[in-house]
Amino acid sequence: MNILQYYRKFIITFSSLVSIFFIFILISGNLKISFEGIQNVTILVIGLSILLGTIYFIYDTYFGPVERIKELKKYPFTEFQKIGFKNEKDYLIGKINGYTVIIGYSWRNNKGLPCVFGMVLFEPKFNGKILSNYFIEKWQKSIKDEYNFWEYGSLKTEWSFLKGKPNHTLIIEKLKKNSNLISNKGIKKISVENWKNEIENHTKTNANTVYN
Repeated sequence: MNILQYYRKFIITFSSLVSIFFIFILISGNLKISFEGIQNVTILVIGLSILLGTIYFIYDTYFGPVERIKELKKYPFTEFQKIGFKNEKDYLIGKINGYTVIIGYSWRNNKGLPCVFGMVLFEPKFNGKILSNYFIEKWQKSIKDEYNFWEYGSLKTEWSFLKGKPNHTLIIEKLKKNSNLISNKGIKKISVENWKNEIENHTKTNANTVYN
């Protein structure tokens, strides 16, 4: 994960809450706040985002791998190892319908819950061109499952631990459906090595676009 994403999540969350608060006050007709007050609220949002983002980054970077390795020795991850998935640092790699799949444990997803995640990897080119945000957003809107996420080079699904550990057969069934969905769009398979290179190049390109 790009380090900026650790902060971006909190900035978006706090900014949304503050915006809702201001809209509510504006509607009620009780909006009495100075420019200095707005400035202080902005500083507070940024400060809290940096503080919590740094805590999240430190935990995920230094303590997260150990926690993830421990989870891989437990159900449902052990079931995937029985069908040929291999340990790769703190996640598992295998094949489903010929597509490379990464399966791992996240101690905190977007909803703040521990979960199993599965990523079906694919060549991030569509109709001979680099997959644009337009297609990613379009495909995402067509999905009815709030735990399914189209990303650059992968279709990711999360299964939270909210109601206990998810059943491995249901995870495999979902990953098969996702791989078929990708295949039906005519998107090609990709090795994990080439996928990592594509993601790294894509991240660098976006960073250069932002800072140049």
